[in-house]
Amino acid sequence: MNPSDFVRSCVKKLSAYHVDPVPADVVLDANESSYALPPKLHERLVVLMAGTELNRYPDPDATYLKRAIAKKEGAGEDEILLGNGSDEVIQTLISAVCDPGDKILVMAPTFSMYKQIATYLNVETTEVPLNEKADLDYHEVLGAIDEFEPKIIFIATPNNPTGGNMHRDSMAAIMNFADGLVVIDEAYVDYSDKTAALLYQERPNVAVLKTLSKVGMAAIRLGYMMADKRLIEEVNKTRLPYNINSLTQAVATELLKNWDQLKPIFDKTKKERKRVMTSLCNANGITPNTSDANFIFFKYDGDPEKFFNSLIENGVRIRWFKGNPELNNCFRVTIGRPEENDRFISALEKSTP
Repeated sequence: MNPSDFVRSCVKKLSAYHVDPVPADVVLDANESSYALPPKLHERLVVLMAGTELNRYPDPDATYLKRAIAKKEGAGEDEILLGNGSDEVIQTLISAVCDPGDKILVMAPTFSMYKQIATYLNVETTEVPLNEKADLDYHEVLGAIDEFEPKIIFIATPNNPTGGNMHRDSMAAIMNFADGLVVIDEAYVDYSDKTAALLYQERPNVAVLKTLSKVGMAAIRLGYMMADKRLIEEVNKTRLPYNINSLTQAVATELLKNWDQLKPIFDKTKKERKRVMTSLCNANGITPNTSDANFIFFKYDGDPEKFFNSLIENGVRIRWFKGNPELNNCFRVTIGRPEENDRFISALEKSTP
C-alpha cells in the first residue's frame, strides 16, 4: 500500500512551491524590502510582541487591524478580508467563487500562485500572454472572456515578474466587458505611482488585493482584499477561523498607524531602482523591462546558466526562471540597499561580455 495513492491526481501533477537556497552574500531574489524599519518603530513593535498573550486565541475578527487598514486606505471595515499572506486570500476567494470545473483567467507570465491554487481546487486556468510590451493584450483578453467565461480574472499591476503597470484603459475595457469578478493585485503598489485604490466602490465586480510582504514585513504574512461589503460577507464564510495570529495583528496594526514612516524607504527603493536600471541598460546582452515595482525583470541573450553561476561566484543571487520554457533566459533582481546594489552592479559587469 502506498499512502500517496490517497492524494488526488490533480495534486500529484503539481510541484510544491520551492525556493532553491543557493548560498550568496547578497540575496536579491525574493522581492523583499532590504531596508530595516526605523529604530523607534522597530522597538515599539518588539514591545508589542513581548506583551502579546500567547496562551489566548487571537481576535477572530482582527478588529483593530481592520480598523487600521480602513483608516489607511479610506475603506470601510466591512470591505476588508484578511489572509495569511495574499496567497490565502486568493485561496479563500477562489474557494468561495468557483465550483470545480469553473475557470479563472490570468495573464502570462504572472504570479504563479493563481494557477497553483486554482489547480488543487479543481478550477481550470486560462492564460492569455502579455503583449510584446509586457502589457495587457486586451483584444485577446476580451476574446478569452467571451470564449471561456471565467469566474475570476486576475490582473497583477505592477505585474510579477515583468514589473510594469498594466494599461489603465485596457483594464477598464476588461472590467466593462467581464461578467466575472476582476481582481486587481497590487502587491507592489507602494513602489508605483498608480493604484486602483477604492475602484471597487464604483465597480462592484472589482476587488483589490494588497500585502505587507513587500514593504519590510514579509515575516508576518499579512495580505488583504478590499471589495464590496456584500462580496466580503460571503467570501468570509470560507476563511478559516483565527487565521491572523495575535503577533501579526499587533505588529501590522502598529505598522499601519505609522505608515508615513515607511515612505522614505519607498523613495530610496525607487531612487535605487533608477540606478540599477541604468546599469542594466548599459550592460551587454541585457534587455530590461520598465519597472514600477521593487525589482527589475530582464532578458539575457547569452548562456543563462553561465550568467547565473557567474553572479553566484561574485556573491550575488538573483531569481533565474530556470526550467520555464518561455522564461529560461529571463531573470529578476530585487532592488536592495545601495551597498547591495553596488555588489550586483559589480557582479553584472564581471558576468557580461
